[in-house]
Amino acid sequence: MFIAHLPAGYLLGKAATKYLDQKSKQLVIWTSIGSVLPDADMLYFYLIDNQSTHHRHYLTHWPITWMMLIALSAVLLHRNFRVGVIPLGLGMGGLLHMLLDSVAAPVFWLAPFSKLQVELVKIPAIYDNYIWSFILHWTFAFEILICSVALGVFWANRFPRHQRQMQRTAQ
Repeated sequence: MFIAHLPAGYLLGKAATKYLDQKSKQLVIWTSIGSVLPDADMLYFYLIDNQSTHHRHYLTHWPITWMMLIALSAVLLHRNFRVGVIPLGLGMGGLLHMLLDSVAAPVFWLAPFSKLQVELVKIPAIYDNYIWSFILHWTFAFEILICSVALGVFWANRFPRHQRQMQRTAQ
């Protein structure tokens, strides 16, 4: 995934907020941050590691990392929703990132216990620049769809009057 992590995190946060019947925007913010946080390891990958180890081998790309944050949130949520929502959102967003990466990139779902890689679709390196191989592959349409839905949800929530006018016009 190149462009859909943040929009998918936003959608997950909106859905979770509705499911938990919370008015707070905190969960939306933390799931959005969590959905892109695993790729913060790219800084280490380029600046320190000199690209010697693929960034998906790092702790930030281990699903267990994000599952542990969700488990921590279960403890904290009993005490205070405002505090527990942070690890809950980060964990949910990070785990969503792993799910999305699994579509077209290898993810070590059992790390650190196993090096088994899960990748639903193998994208062949057709072009010299690997980014074009991803962008011109059919799976990129999935990313466009996620971005479009997120934009629609954002628009509907941002401009509810516009939405009501559209509903009246459709009737």
